Amino acid sequence: MGLVKKHPFASGNRRTAFVVTKYFLMQNKASFEIKDDPHYARGMLGIRENYYTKEEVKEWIKHGKIREFKR
Repeated sequence: MGLVKKHPFASGNRRTAFVVTKYFLMQNKASFEIKDDPHYARGMLGIRENYYTKEEVKEWIKHGKIREFKR
């Protein structure tokens, strides 16, 4: 969540966070069920804007489902 919220790069923070998280979990034989689909980028925006709790994000990673992000 830190990469998404802190914006360490000029561009690509959400994409980088997605790829790094996926890589880390796969290397550690953990579950990562978020589909590699642009539709899920809105979820990353919701993380950045504190729309989701940490528990919701954990469940999203494990099961691939999260409530729709709405502003």
